[in-house]
Amino acid sequence: MGSKNILYEVQCLRAIAVGMVFIFHLWPQWLSGGYVGVDVFFVISGFLITGKLTRAAERDGKISLLEFYAGRVRRLLPAATLVLLATFAAMFAFLPSARWEETTAQILASALYVENWALAAKSVDYLSADADPSPVQHYWSLSIEGQFYAVWPLLIIAAIWIAKRFNVSSRPLIIAVVSTVFAVSLAASILLTEQDPGYAYFVTHTRIWELALGGLLALTLHHGQGLPGSMRIGLSVLGLFAILWSAIFYTPSTIFPGLAALVPTLGTAAVIVAGDTRIGGFRRWRAGWLIWLGDRSYSLYLWHWPLILFYNGWQEQIGLVDGIGLVAMAVLLSHISYEYIEQRYRYPNRRSEWLPLAGGLGSIAVSVAAFGVLQYWMVSQGSAGVTFADARYPGPAVLLSGVSSPPNIEPIPPLAVLKRDLPSVYNKCHQNQKRAEPVHCILGNPQGRKTIAVVGDSHAANWIPALERIATENDWRLLTFTKSACAFSRVEVQLKGKPYTSCMEWRENVVESIKANPVDIIFIGQSPYRYIDKEVMARGLRSIWSELSQSGIRIIPIQDTPFMPFQPEECLAKNDSKLCVAPRREVLPPDVFEHASREMNGIRVVDMNDAICGPENCETIVGNMIVWRDRHHLSATYSAALAPYLAKQARLPFPKISKSRIIQPNNAPPG
Repeated sequence: MGSKNILYEVQCLRAIAVGMVFIFHLWPQWLSGGYVGVDVFFVISGFLITGKLTRAAERDGKISLLEFYAGRVRRLLPAATLVLLATFAAMFAFLPSARWEETTAQILASALYVENWALAAKSVDYLSADADPSPVQHYWSLSIEGQFYAVWPLLIIAAIWIAKRFNVSSRPLIIAVVSTVFAVSLAASILLTEQDPGYAYFVTHTRIWELALGGLLALTLHHGQGLPGSMRIGLSVLGLFAILWSAIFYTPSTIFPGLAALVPTLGTAAVIVAGDTRIGGFRRWRAGWLIWLGDRSYSLYLWHWPLILFYNGWQEQIGLVDGIGLVAMAVLLSHISYEYIEQRYRYPNRRSEWLPLAGGLGSIAVSVAAFGVLQYWMVSQGSAGVTFADARYPGPAVLLSGVSSPPNIEPIPPLAVLKRDLPSVYNKCHQNQKRAEPVHCILGNPQGRKTIAVVGDSHAANWIPALERIATENDWRLLTFTKSACAFSRVEVQLKGKPYTSCMEWRENVVESIKANPVDIIFIGQSPYRYIDKEVMARGLRSIWSELSQSGIRIIPIQDTPFMPFQPEECLAKNDSKLCVAPRREVLPPDVFEHASREMNGIRVVDMNDAICGPENCETIVGNMIVWRDRHHLSATYSAALAPYLAKQARLPFPKISKSRIIQPNNAPPG
């Protein structure tokens, strides 16, 4: 398998793969499955790296880890680090400050080659469901390959050692190891994709079979040798057809990877097996422009996504003309990166193998330092020293008391820390989507003479800052029972189209926990759950309300808050007040609590939306306070400012003058 036999079809496959990914990101309506280009890259990487390692082992009788890792660092890190540093610098110019911290965290994850796991965690994080894409999220595939490069030579070395130990041929043993990895990973991919496709898309163990498939090709095939020419042509055409078919007919809603990933990966394998085929006088893989593009495919993959994302921040829709401009810019940057970065560092003096490793560690250290500095700056941007009696920040008093909002005042919380302006429970006691234990926080005075509780999903957690302030001012105890995307109603809640069993178990566990402890008042809040019939939801609510009321507990449902049609940090960053306003009638959710309470005595729904929206419109800043931390969650600052008005509606005592300070942004990382 000489390099001359490999070069043409592999380089052209790289060009096709990066082209599909680029078109998918630019114009997804034109190539809805272009993301399969990444799968083509995986097979190619497995094929080339496994071949390189086994040839070295058979030639030298061993594999030099230092030489291999140094080679990978020289090949990958210089260009990858350049793009990460360029993205970090561009972030300050093209992204609102509210996104800086999360973007820097993603850059750090990319530098450490764990971006795929960071995105997998976000895929199951309810608070991140509406998060904007990161300019380095495409590094998830590079992270999987980096993890593959770290582990793969160790597996092959182990197989070689065992072969020597038992005096058997090493290649069959290596094939057995790679085949096992392939089979186990493919099975995991099929099973996990059915259960949680968002998570399965990113994690290593559902993707490593694609690289193992390429490894099996390198170990077992002879690159088209011995096959009739007509069969090689057929394999080549069939393989290319499979790749293009999946790129055209797959969509983002296709259950992927799983079984669906077999089409583009087996297609890639077929093209590699066929080799550099010829049809008459036409040698299909020797188009000079494809080979040129294939040479630069790595740099093009690195540069294309940050360019698109930063451009999207200025122009939401990408048309044909500006899309072609982005392609030209990406190709230019890729060519410069390839010629002056990739090629320069790829073939240095062979006597300095430790230098690229030291340089790689240095690039990671730079990313860690940048994240640390920015993190420190973010934490220092809070609202220290500001009290709720500060006339500069009247907040909801502008809507409810006719107070004027002083001009030329920077709103709070500062935009840079808006994403971490969360209720305190997200640090340790907001239950995730997987577990059912009724974990809770005790806020206010743990020995308070009266106990109030708040129960529900993240929209119930909206009210924790206000209720915590009410509890603190009255010397009461506050219990919090909240769980992501889980309605506190006896209905079948779904998560990603499947029964949300942990929610239903958690709900009953919370009911028992509340009944076992003395609670005087329960506040209940939740999202609208529009997929559940209104009457069905109402019956489920009444079932729990009746049971708790019979235990002598006062039930206070809080009407849900609006769903805004924009991300607050995006519209605020554009300094156009018209972009940060939505008609009230269009964003208010249905009043399911009011509907449920009509058939129950003694339950009065509290509606705080007059303290959030004006008669006609809902604005993002009210009384110099930012109302929303995302599309449908209140900022903790504004929620706390609502405390006296919530207490009044709930007929609870509250001091006329509160000297409590504006709460600091939560130290938990943003959703």
